[in-house]
Amino acid sequence: MNVILDTNIWVSFLFGKQLHTVADLFSNPNIHIYVSEHLISELTDVLSRPKVRQHISSESIEAMWTLIRERCLPVENYPDVKLEIRDAKDVYLLAMAKAIPADFIVTGDKDLLVICKYGQTAILTYNDFCLLLTSMHISR
Repeated sequence: MNVILDTNIWVSFLFGKQLHTVADLFSNPNIHIYVSEHLISELTDVLSRPKVRQHISSESIEAMWTLIRERCLPVENYPDVKLEIRDAKDVYLLAMAKAIPADFIVTGDKDLLVICKYGQTAILTYNDFCLLLTSMHISR
């Protein structure tokens, strides 16, 4: 199962001190989580904002980077995708999904969630993703 976790999911795990939740996903050999330079750049930008930094410890951020470095799979080349979506900054996630090909984009972004599906990629919230895993009897 190929999965992309949007930036807002990574940040939510850090805010809620729930990074172990995403680490649990990696314990399942059937779940592969992908990142790209663009996603890492966006994550770096968000985590450098003072309003965000005041709520997240440096140790948690370092643990997240270690997890990404050691466990995520890189998507280095993905096609240009010309789509009209509500937030053009999110097009890169759809391009990643097409290149992998991804089964899921997990996000809290309403601009992506309204799309619901892009090709074979379902776009859903983290809670819906967890429910799906449970219904498929896949541990997380």
